[in-house]
Amino acid sequence: MNELPGEVLTSEILTLAAIVASFVGILKVYGVPSKHNHLFALIVAAIFILVPERVQQTLIMISLVGLTASGAYHYSKTPKSGDDKQQ
Repeated sequence: MNELPGEVLTSEILTLAAIVASFVGILKVYGVPSKHNHLFALIVAAIFILVPERVQQTLIMISLVGLTASGAYHYSKTPKSGDDKQQ
């Protein structure tokens, strides 16, 4: 299927937005005050956008694999008595 340039750009933006949102979510788990979320999101987004395309693609792949694996582990582990919900 041939995609128009705008469709590719939109797809990339949506992918990066999801990755940035996931990293911001990690901040919440570690108790970072929410007032820092916007700045952190901008810094992470800038890193993804300003690096060369090859590095960007590698960062995206690392992020997707790492975030997906940690999410899958988090939701697939069986809760033990006494465990808190933030593990």
